Amino acid sequence: MIHWFKKHPQILRNESKMLANDANYKELYQFRKNLFVSHGEIIVRLDKIYKYPFLIVYTDAMPYALPQIYPLKQILPKQLVEYISGLPLVFVPLQLQPYIEFHYNLRHQNSLGALCVLEWDNLDVELEFFGIKTILKRIREWCTALITNNFPPDSPDVDFCAHFNNVFHGLKIIYPEEFLDEKIVQGLFYANVISIVPKGRFLDQESYVYSGILLDGKNAQGQFISKSVKEPLDPKLKTSEDFQSQNKLLADLVERKIVLKGAWFQLKKEPMPFKTFKDLVKLVGEDDYIQGIKRFHDTCSEYLETRPENLYVGIRFPNRRGDMEFQMFRTTIKDEPVSTVYSKDPLQISSHIIESYENVAAIESEKLTPDSFFMRNGARAKYPLLSKVGINIIGVGALGSEIADNIGKAGVGTIILIDNQVMKAQNAVRHLAGIEAIAQDKVSAVAKILCAHNPFLNVHPVKRDVLYSDFSEYTLNNSLSISSIADDHTEGFINEQAIIYNREVFYVRALRGGKVGRIFRVVPGKDACMQCLNLYRREGREFIEIPEDPDYPTLKNECNNPIRPASASDLKLLASIVARLAIEHIQNGPSKSNHWIWSTEKIDGTAIDRPYQLTEQFIPCHPQCHSCNYEKVFKVEIKKGRLEFMQSLVAQDPDIETGGVLAGYINDDATIVVTEACGPGPKAIRSATRFQKDTKYCQEFLDTMYKRYGEKAIYVGEWHSHPSKNNNPSEMDIKSLTQISLQQEYLTDKPLMIILSNEGDPSCTIHPSGKLFYKTNIATIS
Repeated sequence: MIHWFKKHPQILRNESKMLANDANYKELYQFRKNLFVSHGEIIVRLDKIYKYPFLIVYTDAMPYALPQIYPLKQILPKQLVEYISGLPLVFVPLQLQPYIEFHYNLRHQNSLGALCVLEWDNLDVELEFFGIKTILKRIREWCTALITNNFPPDSPDVDFCAHFNNVFHGLKIIYPEEFLDEKIVQGLFYANVISIVPKGRFLDQESYVYSGILLDGKNAQGQFISKSVKEPLDPKLKTSEDFQSQNKLLADLVERKIVLKGAWFQLKKEPMPFKTFKDLVKLVGEDDYIQGIKRFHDTCSEYLETRPENLYVGIRFPNRRGDMEFQMFRTTIKDEPVSTVYSKDPLQISSHIIESYENVAAIESEKLTPDSFFMRNGARAKYPLLSKVGINIIGVGALGSEIADNIGKAGVGTIILIDNQVMKAQNAVRHLAGIEAIAQDKVSAVAKILCAHNPFLNVHPVKRDVLYSDFSEYTLNNSLSISSIADDHTEGFINEQAIIYNREVFYVRALRGGKVGRIFRVVPGKDACMQCLNLYRREGREFIEIPEDPDYPTLKNECNNPIRPASASDLKLLASIVARLAIEHIQNGPSKSNHWIWSTEKIDGTAIDRPYQLTEQFIPCHPQCHSCNYEKVFKVEIKKGRLEFMQSLVAQDPDIETGGVLAGYINDDATIVVTEACGPGPKAIRSATRFQKDTKYCQEFLDTMYKRYGEKAIYVGEWHSHPSKNNNPSEMDIKSLTQISLQQEYLTDKPLMIILSNEGDPSCTIHPSGKLFYKTNIATIS
């Protein structure tokens, strides 16, 4: 490596000159061998003159990184400073250890002894602000604070753990919102291991990550508050009482490091860093060591009596931002044996055990709540909105799995994964899942990964062939779907069903070896559907035809499942675009465009005239599309007395659903006239969330009406009520009427549905067979 002072000689001269002439720094020695170092004293003038020795070591990242600043116990010999100047940077802290002044009870000093009084975010981006004059000024302010106890404020983003010189890196804990419940002030906590990384290629020590599962204890009045575990790791450990009674089971789990157990205490304010267990006990006692022992005894005397080799203690406190924070520590038993205590006093026994522990190491403790977890997404992914949304991912291959991952990380609340394929070895080169998932269902393998990337996500894997399933059976109600199956026949079937159920779908596929991606959205009744696009394609308009690249032919496996060649980088990029469009759709509603083509190359003869661009279009429904257009749009009329009869049934109990069937006729001017209506029948099932008519009763009603009025009183549809002001059809309503339009038993291909609110306000929809339902006005006649 070329030394920084060879690349930036003018900066070296400036730094050297300022070190030698600064009024608040008396330089003693300056050497430049392998490292440029300066040794001297910071001068603080208050009621008297104070002098603090420091060693300043410049790194080879200068001027892009700050020099290392070491506070010392004494002035160093000239020969030692010169020797340090010739060392590699990594050996400097080790050589200096005997001479470094560690301020264990203060902030701004890392575990190697260097000060971190300068935070880059607070400095200008200009290089001159890395100059030693600014650094010396900050060091002098820090030294002044040693005298006045008025330290510079921290950045709000600095972790509390970062202020401790001794940090144990073999363990980390993430804790949930439940660990911040202020109703309790002290007790025991438990955490479940979620990750073990063995010592080896990437780590020089075994590392465990635990997730907090239970924090219980007493409130300020001394009453024990029982808690429950959301996801029990064992059926016998569901409540606080279980953790107290299942001693043998719990001891085994702790011994095997599956469960971590510790004591915890609420503090009134954020403490300063400390070094020993005695300091921690004193903090727990609110600056009273004896009181701290009493709190330990009251909280965890039985835990102490087990004399664990490593004792874990948590403290909870309001941090500088006013938010509650939980921090865990590990303390170990002293090397030298502690004398035996013969007292029978339980408090004295606890005190004796506490005194057998000495050093304390901070353990990285990270809050894991929705707000903290999704904070980095910012407003680009609005978690409060997205968390209430569900998305169906149809096709969980190389493209679909990456889309699901992006959507999940954005904060979507629920994802349904639909696919019927299993992982093979060659899938791993592009798929979200890896070699370890071979022979697993793709939906299951991806579901595990999504949950690992977003612990607040609800994932439901559905292994299913969509060609042999009803769309409403495997998708969420009123949800957005994204299909990456990229097979015209299968997606044509999905398109047809999605339109019937009025579901919005994004379709995506990679073309030309992944160099091009086509994305199109179908909002039924607004956007061109797949059938529309096929019609436009035949006519040679609207649809941008992307020719195949002969160098990247579509592959097919033995099951005739199309496999389109594309690298992982192409698919990840396309997946990100699809996810972004879907998120914008959820957050802001349908955009003006509904068709997008991403291309990394110019394609002659098309509108794609530049590489690396997203071409946008809006393509309307085709006027000849069978799915998107109606031969006739029907109106509805109902006899006033029949509507009043229906409204009277609703008024009898507005909080319970009711309903029945409708009879009438269709006249020549495309009007459905409702002349008769019946009630639910004596065997109907009625509740606040469900209505199922008495089929036999309703059929007898229809038979009677037909005998009486003939063709003027045939079946035309259904009616029911909702126990709210909402009179729009639900997913179940749509599914029911869609099935009726297709079933031979019902002699209509366009059944209507009248829904009354709990106040009797009617709405009407017509459900043509194989088409999108539509709303129509309902008029009363005498």
